[in-house]
Amino acid sequence: MKRYTSLVTTTALLATLILSGCKGFLDEYSQDTIVPTSAKDYSEILYGDAYFKEVTLPYRYLDLLTDDVMAYANTKSVQGEDQRRTAFGYFTWQDQPELSPTKVLNSDYTWLTLYQHILTSNIIINQIGEIKGTPEEIARLEGEAHAVRLFAFFMLTNIYGEPYDPATASTAMGVPLNYHHYAEDVSFPRATVAEDYAEMVKDIEGAMTAFAKADNEGTIYRWNAAATAVLASRVYLHMQDWDSVIKYADQALSLNGALHDLNKLPAPGSDDAKIFLGKENREINYSYGFGWIPEFRTVHPFYFNASSDLLSIYSEGDLRYYDKKGYFINANKINVGSFWFPKYEYVMDVVKSGTKEDTHTYGFAIRSAEAYLNRAEAYAMKGDLSRAMKDLNTLRRARITPEHAMLETPATQDEAVRLIREERRREFCFEQLRWFDLRREGMPELHHTYITGNAKEIGTEEYTLPAKSPKYTLPVPQVVRESDAVLGGGKTTK
Repeated sequence: MKRYTSLVTTTALLATLILSGCKGFLDEYSQDTIVPTSAKDYSEILYGDAYFKEVTLPYRYLDLLTDDVMAYANTKSVQGEDQRRTAFGYFTWQDQPELSPTKVLNSDYTWLTLYQHILTSNIIINQIGEIKGTPEEIARLEGEAHAVRLFAFFMLTNIYGEPYDPATASTAMGVPLNYHHYAEDVSFPRATVAEDYAEMVKDIEGAMTAFAKADNEGTIYRWNAAATAVLASRVYLHMQDWDSVIKYADQALSLNGALHDLNKLPAPGSDDAKIFLGKENREINYSYGFGWIPEFRTVHPFYFNASSDLLSIYSEGDLRYYDKKGYFINANKINVGSFWFPKYEYVMDVVKSGTKEDTHTYGFAIRSAEAYLNRAEAYAMKGDLSRAMKDLNTLRRARITPEHAMLETPATQDEAVRLIREERRREFCFEQLRWFDLRREGMPELHHTYITGNAKEIGTEEYTLPAKSPKYTLPVPQVVRESDAVLGGGKTTK
């Protein structure tokens, strides 16, 4: 079996070959390591180095920051770890969210991981003219590399950069732009938010141009034209470029406009109910990441789960969640008493995803539902309320029983936007979009109650995130600040 090095290692190897001029160098190099030359070789390396597969995502804390989550105590549980330790800093919006209540560092590797993805993509895009393969294979590889880089810059900018505002984007603090296609001991200064989004736009155009030349749509486990078009509509939604949102949502839905109709599935909460993000769900365009976030597992003595505020916005007939049953959130009835004197309580579980063994997909997805809601919001912001509500109701018919699904067109633009954004919150709960939506929707004040103590002595502490707080932008991770002269002091780093 071939064993490919990472692209960073491979690039260093090629540079050594060029500089050494030694014909015998390869004889000393590991005989079972192959230097990539073909589109297939580079495709395998891209998938290995720059795709989230069945791994816990480094930014799994995003939902902990939002109003969709509250703290719970399962005082009868003796399983698992106390999940307060890793969640505390994010759930309570600390200045240094990586620190636990006892000041233990729970390192955030999002920055390093996503910049590794960017470097891998840079190398492939730079090499594209030298790669062997059919035009269709090379085009697909190029499209994937642009899409990987687009996703990485979007996540980095919206976690560590200021929210996009057309009036301030040219001066607002973004994240560094790394154009290098080789490893080098150099530090990159922060770009502006406008510069970051301009880079995303280039990758949108590069990916969509390349995918148009590719052989087919491939698999949901790799970036493709439909998934990239959905992501493009998300990028333009943040930029408030409503015409471009509509353009790319149109493209996405022309490639895959399917919705997973919950009305056609077994009753939510029943033994026959399927996991929503599974192989039967035809609206999935791209599937990635591990589905179970440890902090949300209810078997732990202290954990985090759906907030009462989130649960309250689901109404009668909603098959995602209502009256303790749903395909997104479902109540688990447990005995907190004894065998002889049982006492039952309902514990809410997030059930929309699972392991790949259970679902034949990964736990997170880019799917056509987002294209409908992105386009609906863009239409509403342009004042076309009829088309906005048509898209909104198209989604609702696939999520809510027929007698409750349809909404009338409201009298005002503000009300239409409110309905669409509320639907968005219901639809994408626990898919790591809510924090970004809160940022772009004005950064409202949030409140969290943190549970302290132990099974015998439970206490609470109240925390508030003020409206428009600078804490809506997370600090650069400590491991990066300590090693980068520009971002936090110390020696430079690649």
